[in-house]
Amino acid sequence: MREIFFILLVVFVILALTAIRYRKQIAGMIGLARMLRQAKRSAAERVQTFPKEIQATNPLVNCSKCDIWVPQAKAVKFRDGFICSKVCEKEAARSEPPAIAGG
Repeated sequence: MREIFFILLVVFVILALTAIRYRKQIAGMIGLARMLRQAKRSAAERVQTFPKEIQATNPLVNCSKCDIWVPQAKAVKFRDGFICSKVCEKEAARSEPPAIAGG
């Protein structure tokens, strides 16, 4: 019975000396684990609080000039489609053939 206590005491001393020797690395790993746990928790909260109505109320439309997808609220209505910016609107107006008068 005394042998078991002696072996456990030796193992405990070895573990204590190892923990003292590598205390900075152990503290760093604990800090890293806490940071990852906190990041996971905050990411889960962001997913839960993200309003799904935004996707339904603000659909994406394709720019008829440069084929970029933009939210419909930011797009400019142009003829039968949408234009993503004023630059594309000017370019589309320039490339459009002139209207025939007196038709």
